Amino acid sequence: MVKTKDIDITPDKSLIKKLGLTGYRTEQAIAELIDNSIDARISGKIEHVDVRLDFDRKQISVTDNGTGMNLGDLQNALTIAKETKKEGEKLGQFGLGLKSACSNLGKAFTLISTKPDSNLEYTAKYDEEQWLNDKSKNWTNFEIEESEKKHRWNGTIILISKLKIPLYPNQLSNFKKRFGIRYGPYLKNRQIRITINSRECKPIEPELEEGTKRKISIQLPSGNTIKGWVGLLEKRSIKGDYGIHLIRKGRLIKAYDKFGIRQHPEVAKIVGELSLDHVPVNFHKTGFFEDSLEYKEAEKFFRTDPVVVKTLRSSSSHKTSTSEIQSILNYKQGVIPEIPIDTRISSADAKSLLHKAEHFTVHGANNAEVTFVDGDFGIYSIEKNDVGLLKILVNRNSDAFKAFKNPLFLLGLIRIEAELYLKSSQKISEFLEERNNRWVQFVSDFLPRTEIHKSKKTEKIVPLPNYSLVSDLIELHDHIKEKFEHDFEFTGLSTLRPFLQNAYNKIFYNIQTVNGAGQELLELINEHSPKITVLLDPKDVELETIQKLSSTEKIIIIREYAEKISTTWAIPEKAWFDLYYEVIKHGLTLYKDELIIILDDLLENNLIDKTKLRSLARHRKIHDEIEEYLGSE
Repeated sequence: MVKTKDIDITPDKSLIKKLGLTGYRTEQAIAELIDNSIDARISGKIEHVDVRLDFDRKQISVTDNGTGMNLGDLQNALTIAKETKKEGEKLGQFGLGLKSACSNLGKAFTLISTKPDSNLEYTAKYDEEQWLNDKSKNWTNFEIEESEKKHRWNGTIILISKLKIPLYPNQLSNFKKRFGIRYGPYLKNRQIRITINSRECKPIEPELEEGTKRKISIQLPSGNTIKGWVGLLEKRSIKGDYGIHLIRKGRLIKAYDKFGIRQHPEVAKIVGELSLDHVPVNFHKTGFFEDSLEYKEAEKFFRTDPVVVKTLRSSSSHKTSTSEIQSILNYKQGVIPEIPIDTRISSADAKSLLHKAEHFTVHGANNAEVTFVDGDFGIYSIEKNDVGLLKILVNRNSDAFKAFKNPLFLLGLIRIEAELYLKSSQKISEFLEERNNRWVQFVSDFLPRTEIHKSKKTEKIVPLPNYSLVSDLIELHDHIKEKFEHDFEFTGLSTLRPFLQNAYNKIFYNIQTVNGAGQELLELINEHSPKITVLLDPKDVELETIQKLSSTEKIIIIREYAEKISTTWAIPEKAWFDLYYEVIKHGLTLYKDELIIILDDLLENNLIDKTKLRSLARHRKIHDEIEEYLGSE
């Protein structure tokens, strides 16, 4: 005989706190609250949403003059997963956003709300510490204060305090720009007005090359339709700000997504917008479910649409090419070159372009051959061959050559000196020899304080077989190296992943940086790799929660350590030690059984120096613990 029993499955009181550990960026969490304000706007009126970042009090507030809430509405808003909005009507969908966003930003928040036709206002207060420690309070007796209005108003005020995230002045301009993109359609149509510390957000639209904007409307086999447009930027984006804005119900979900296109400089001019109203999104609306049939179908037919294909081809034809080098080499004073050099090209792109270059001919009264080589002399040499033709050898391997922020402009100098050589070869030869010697001395004296010396040192630090930064992180590493001004180092599984014996659904990579630079690094990674979850100095409970709840496969942990960082990815001893520290000291239990296996493999392949490992352990004062692992070898 089968018996049934009723059990209590009331959620644990820590649920609100855990909802805040879902990987929001600060901008995304505030946007979640703005979404609720937009959903509550009064028909026919322009709603004002005011965001305040209070640097002195360390508080964040979001205020609107929308429809507001009565007691029942506020109860629904605070109830986990309670959703009263009809599908297709509102930006909100799961009934989780308000609680998770507030908890992500701070340990305490207050909600005050009232309706236009009411004389009453309602206040709800949540304090994480009090809520968890007060045994008399639970889900069934959460207190709401009711009071009479002191003045006539309507809408909702959300005040977040005891912040978990840092506030810094750059956020004002960053949020102003990003909300201008995110809520562009609402701002442009005058449905809402958003201010951040009294600064108004304006709809941001890309500057398009004339005649390149084309509408698209694609009927999918499933019966759904995706609509939008694609076009070409006037100037190629050097910061990765190209791609498709993916929109759902008028609200931006992903900005500059490489939806249906590859991430490559050749297509760095294509932009567009696409409405995917039928495609499911995650509960904090920071991304679509990319494994869903709806997403895969939309991406497939967008990628093969004739309008999109034609635009992609046009973008590729505008790519920076070696013709730009030719335009500089053939420069003549007072004559505008037919193909002007792109002065906004990044140093990374310039160096990449120059490393592809091989041989050019400079045209003029006396033609000159220019050859790019990797030699062991100065920046370049100039000479005549047996038939009197000028030969210029440009040494890409010279430290002086690398010292130029954009080496393309060095070619202009070379071109001018080549002309001088034609006028007096003997004098210019003596000058070039002296100049190259002085450049060598200059590099020796000053280069250690430059980025070039840093990269030179880091690129040569781990010349070990079968040991390198994992392929997942190479592009991100190069992006950080180009954009990030502070020291950083990939460590732990960032290099040791190939030594794992067991496969895991989640891979935790580590980056270390200096104190105070973690938030900037976090935002830089999120902008470049939005599909990777990033945690800044997470506590043990946060790691435990992420291991259990996160659906993301790749997770990066940023640690702000004051120790001197001299390399951009760690030597094997430090990588293993840092992994050990995350597992044993910070609660990353996923790889606990792998520590000894990884160490054995590293020792077997002569990649670990026990002396260096013991030195690291003594520095962290856990020498005895490490000896236990070394002794089992």
